[in-house]
Amino acid sequence: MAKVCYCADDFAMNPEISEAILLLVQKGVLHATSCMTQSAYWPISAQQLKPLSNHIDVGLHLNFTHLFDRQIPIFSLPQLMLKAWFHRLDPKIIQQSIEQQWNLFISEMKRQPDFVDGHQHIHQFPIIREVLIDFLKQHHFQGWIRNLEYPVFIPHYSAKTRLLSMLGAPTLAAICKQKNIYQNKNFAGIYDFEDFDYARLNQQWLMRAKDHLLIMCHPAMDAIDHKDPIAAARVREFQYLNSSQFRDDCRLYQISLGPMDALK
Repeated sequence: MAKVCYCADDFAMNPEISEAILLLVQKGVLHATSCMTQSAYWPISAQQLKPLSNHIDVGLHLNFTHLFDRQIPIFSLPQLMLKAWFHRLDPKIIQQSIEQQWNLFISEMKRQPDFVDGHQHIHQFPIIREVLIDFLKQHHFQGWIRNLEYPVFIPHYSAKTRLLSMLGAPTLAAICKQKNIYQNKNFAGIYDFEDFDYARLNQQWLMRAKDHLLIMCHPAMDAIDHKDPIAAARVREFQYLNSSQFRDDCRLYQISLGPMDALK
């Protein structure tokens, strides 16, 4: 059986997302979630997550592009990409933001995160990745970092998958190997968030699954956040992952679900 870990991004972004993730964790569907600690909802969401945290991987979802009240700095994704690739990001400011988000995680969870990834994959961008790795080494980090170096390619989304992988994944992988930081081996979950048949997408990822596959997802109970461009997709993801069809698909493709720390 292929060992697979489903990881839900954006925990604590809003209550609807957190509620969906907590339910799917309790049902044994999700075995990892990454947290947005700058959110005003983080303290209460963290307390709801803590009783379940011994059975899953709980990570820090580094953020530089989604606006929260206590977030400094803030960039649009295109702006951040340009500044990163033209080396116009101030490493000191990036380090301060990483430290803020890290400390907010520890203040509630009372321990370091099991892993680190990035909202919109920004953790693999130039400057950010170097500052992040140095920060993690200074803090004797023993967890893992999400990597897109070996993505699962499926029809219609090969170009987007290849593009996201090319936005720094090989370099991040090389740095992590040099610094002895563990990474996931394979990655899936990339699509345009407009595909209404999320079950079909998952079936394609699962039929291609190999051991240590990490599948990114973004479930939410409701789509009431009108500022969220993927709100409707979040609900579709939740409905599938919460369904008997998902369990049937896992059996059909001989998938064993579990946390990443159990897959090392």
